Amino acid sequence: MNEQQWVQHYISPRQHPENAVYGPGDDAALIKPPENSSLVVSVDALVSGQHFTFDALQSWCPPEILARRLVRGSVSDLSAMGAKASGLILSVETPELPGFLGADFWRRLDAEIERLQICLMGGNVARNPNSLSLHATVLGYVEEARCWRRDRAQLGDRIGVTGSPGSAAKALEHLNQGLTDESPDPWRSPACRQNFVAELAPALSRPPTAIDISDGLALDLHRVCLASQLSAQVELESLVSSAASPNLKQVLGGGEDYELLLGIDPAESDKVEAIAQESGTEWHWIGEFIPANEKGPVLEATSKGTPVDIPSTDAATPGWDPFNNA
Repeated sequence: MNEQQWVQHYISPRQHPENAVYGPGDDAALIKPPENSSLVVSVDALVSGQHFTFDALQSWCPPEILARRLVRGSVSDLSAMGAKASGLILSVETPELPGFLGADFWRRLDAEIERLQICLMGGNVARNPNSLSLHATVLGYVEEARCWRRDRAQLGDRIGVTGSPGSAAKALEHLNQGLTDESPDPWRSPACRQNFVAELAPALSRPPTAIDISDGLALDLHRVCLASQLSAQVELESLVSSAASPNLKQVLGGGEDYELLLGIDPAESDKVEAIAQESGTEWHWIGEFIPANEKGPVLEATSKGTPVDIPSTDAATPGWDPFNNA
């Protein structure tokens, strides 16, 4: 299959001629955010040899799982900004067409797009004889004054997380050991928190501090502390409370969970808990923001009251870095 045949078979049927602001179909897409909203844009990638292997694609990570992880992982960045996703631009590099980007891939991509009520707006395809790479640029919108950011934490804000950070790392470890399961696991089927964000954002008087947990709880919380110039004090017992829970190493440095870490005004704790329950979102309070010390922001962690050592430097904090972890 050549490029033109692939575009005609998989892309052209997904055009939106009824709405001029959406692609694909032209050289570029026109985008018009709702009135009084700002456009929010993020890009993410899945690259063979780094995020998956061709052997895994043939067994426990088939093309439809790539599509699911690509969309949900990319949209997580918008969730962390308090934004509503509206569109997707897809760029791929592949050794051949359709290859792994055939009917199974597009069936799952369509399902994810429909679930999120977003549109495919365009993209690009290129031949790479040595690699399969997928790049998703996601677009959304948010009222600028209500945007969630990682530099807005205030002293005494409570720290909470959705889901179970570290669970994706535990699932991936099992997959690498050949312990596959028919039911979706947190690595092959990460959570999407758009519904939780849609309910929580308008309910809070003050927008929360937020980051998505893609590189590990410790590293992503450290980024919030640096941005807000505060330290964090956390108790991790609730995240490792059962035999089914991930271990501390996975919780702190596993990554690829695509859960949300939020800093919340304590006065609004009840609102968060109620919305989490109503939306079926697992929620854990794990700590609070405290003053930075004379050396700057640090992480202070305990588990069941026992101190947990977390180096608080960019190079040493546990978590995923594609260059340190190569």
